Amino acid sequence: MRVGYHSSLCLTILTALLISGGGVAQDAAPGEATLTEPVSQELEYRTLRKWKLKLPAESFSPVGVGFAFEGTLGQSFPVRLEGTALVIDSDADGTFDVKVEGTEGRVTLKGKTSDGRAFSYAVRLKEQAGWQFAAGGVVTTTIDGVRVQIIDQNNNGSYADYGKDAMVVGRSKTASFLSKALSVGGKLYDIDVAADGSKISYKPFDGAKGTLNIDVNTKAKVLGAVVRSLNGQYSFELARAKGAIPVPSGLYAVHSGELGLGANRMAFVRGDSKPIKVVADEPREVSWGGPVKAEFDYQRRGAQVGLSPDAVWYYGDKGEQYVKFSPLGKSPKFTFTDKKTGREIATAYFPGTC
Repeated sequence: MRVGYHSSLCLTILTALLISGGGVAQDAAPGEATLTEPVSQELEYRTLRKWKLKLPAESFSPVGVGFAFEGTLGQSFPVRLEGTALVIDSDADGTFDVKVEGTEGRVTLKGKTSDGRAFSYAVRLKEQAGWQFAAGGVVTTTIDGVRVQIIDQNNNGSYADYGKDAMVVGRSKTASFLSKALSVGGKLYDIDVAADGSKISYKPFDGAKGTLNIDVNTKAKVLGAVVRSLNGQYSFELARAKGAIPVPSGLYAVHSGELGLGANRMAFVRGDSKPIKVVADEPREVSWGGPVKAEFDYQRRGAQVGLSPDAVWYYGDKGEQYVKFSPLGKSPKFTFTDKKTGREIATAYFPGTC
């Protein structure tokens, strides 16, 4: 049986994370784009030796018989197994020159596109029921003095899969999905990324646009807050936003994010939250956070009630769901009452911390 329970939850970390406070910060005040013609500039590839970026939909893909990027970068890189080790032809010259042993590793592949442009593509490798990989580098540039990084999140060798690849703007470590519009320094641009990651062009956004400001009801630091349009074309990371930012008009939803208080972390996903409508030339402010509602499963056998910490679902004020949550301190008290009489039937606590 799954029921709802409304409470402050009496959880030390949850209370601190989700009750009172507000606001997140952005790098620059709103302004107007002044460009009149598209600007095109090169993207530089950079291998990230320490992967600290948090992607909105990170996934690892099977290596199989090699890294097959013919359809995107025009090059494939064969691999073979020697026992449990993965041996790679890292420059596609016919010689297997790199061996990865153990359960993880990093390798930079080097090749040439179909038009002869040299490229690098770093991979993060892990052995988990077979070797798997994810991108280990970014293509990057600066726009209006702000760093922009683009990540091949779906691991197919293309950097132009809007709504599937990922993008980091500014100093944040949290990526949004790759968006067809970029909000930087209070300006909104249309962007066009070359599939091979060689260049990016941008121009002032010429469609209908409004502003979006998310106010978070929390004492914790907002480490990430990703919104995405329902059509998948636009996505923005708002953890560094200081007030409203310009975004294309349309329907958006909170996708994911993370809160932090000291060493404690709590992630959130869309859950039951409703779409956010951004109307042309109008500001829109959406608040989320506390108070919190819990829904949980329980089993009753006579006078005994069974309740598991693994079968509790936490929802914020706007329906966003909080996950990956391990609070410290006193457990909340769950009280069960008869619906008709209001008489208390039983109480339950989680053992230790929950």
